[in-house]
Amino acid sequence: MIEVVILKTGEDMKKLVLLGITAFLCACSNASREKIEMTEKDAHLLIQVEHQAYADKLNDLWNRSYPKQKDALHFVVQPYYFTQDIKQDIIWTNDIDATFLKDKLMGIKEVSYTYDVPDSLQREELSDYYTPVIGEGLVFCYRKDLLEKNKLSEEDLVSFEQMAESHVRYYHNHMGEYVYPFFAKLLPKETIPFTNLFPKEQTIKQLKAYKEINTKLDMPDDLIQQKDFYNGDDYLCGLLSTKFQYENRSAYQNGNLHFMAMPSWQEETIAPPFTTFGFAVTKECKYPNTARQFLAMVRSKKGIQALLDTNMKVPLLCSEDVKDFYIYDHAKKELIEAVNTTQLYNLSMIEENPGITMEMLINQSDFTSILQNYICSKDSSAKVYKELVKNLRTWSIGK
Repeated sequence: MIEVVILKTGEDMKKLVLLGITAFLCACSNASREKIEMTEKDAHLLIQVEHQAYADKLNDLWNRSYPKQKDALHFVVQPYYFTQDIKQDIIWTNDIDATFLKDKLMGIKEVSYTYDVPDSLQREELSDYYTPVIGEGLVFCYRKDLLEKNKLSEEDLVSFEQMAESHVRYYHNHMGEYVYPFFAKLLPKETIPFTNLFPKEQTIKQLKAYKEINTKLDMPDDLIQQKDFYNGDDYLCGLLSTKFQYENRSAYQNGNLHFMAMPSWQEETIAPPFTTFGFAVTKECKYPNTARQFLAMVRSKKGIQALLDTNMKVPLLCSEDVKDFYIYDHAKKELIEAVNTTQLYNLSMIEENPGITMEMLINQSDFTSILQNYICSKDSSAKVYKELVKNLRTWSIGK
C-alpha cells in the first residue's frame, strides 16, 4: 500500500525532516549499541573482593540476571591492602586510596544506580571512577538500659552541653579518629599554603572549648583504648568503631545497643569520620559496558540485598531507602541510618607538600599527643597553639 502524504505548509516539511533525522540517529544509536554488545559478547571480567560469600552472591545474581553473559565474572578473593600494582579489571578499594589511584582508573559514566549512596559519603571528584558499597569508621552509640537506669532519655544526648548538664558518661580517647569531629571544621576544603592552616583566633577558641568539654564530661585519658566500652557499664555512650565485632557483644545481642547521630557541640552539627569501600574499574579493562552492567547490579535492589545477606560490614544506604530491604534487627537499621550522619575524611593538601592530606595531619602527626598533654596541663590555649603550629610545620613541610 502506498501512502500519500500531502505537505500543506513549510512547518509540515520541517516536521518531516526532523522525523527523518530522529530516525537516522536512533538507527545509529542502535547500531552502536549492537556493536558494543557484539564486542563484549565473550566478556571476561576479573574482579577483586574481600569476602567469598559476597563474591558467590554477586556471581549467582549476575548469572541469573544476564544468562547470555553467564560466567563472565571471575572473582579474586583477598584481604584489602593498598597497592599500585593493579592486575584486575575491577578492583576493591576505598575512597581515600581511589583518590590516589585515579590516574589508573577508567571513568565509567551514566551508570544506572537504583539506590544512591548518602551525599555525605560521596567524593565528587570520584563520581565516575568509584562506586561505594560499604563503609567502616566511627558511629555514635548509646546503651538504652543505662539511659533508663539513670532516668535519662535520648533528649539528654542531643548535644555535648546537654550531656554535661545531665552528667552523662561519654567514652572518648585521644586517637585521631575520635578527636577528628571536634576539629574538622578548622580544616580547609582546598589545597592551601601552611601559613593559612589553622587560623590563630579560631583555633585558639576551638582548643579552649575542647578542653572545657573534656573537663565537664570527665572524658577519660584512655591509654589502653577500650574500644568495646559499650559492652560494660562504665560509659553510657560514645563513638563505636565498626571495625570490631560489636555484633558478638552481649549489649548488642540483648538489644541494648542503639545508634544515632553524634550530639551537636557549640550549637553546630559535628560528625565522626567514615571510610567507604567499593569497586573501581581500571584503565586496563577491555569490557567497559559489561563493567557498567556489573556496577549497576551492585547498587540495584537485589545487589544490595545480596550484600545485606552476607552481613558484611555496614552497607551504604540513604535513610529513606532502608525500608525497602529486609534487615534482620533494629540495631542494624539504626546503624545504617546513623552512618548517613558521618563524614568522609578531608583530603585537602598542603601546598608546600601535596603528599600530606588533612587526614594524615590529624591521624599521623603529633596533633593528638599535643592535645592530650594540653588537657592534662595548665598551659593556656594560646601557648598550645604555638606548639601545635610549630610541630605540624616541622612534621609536614620540614621547616
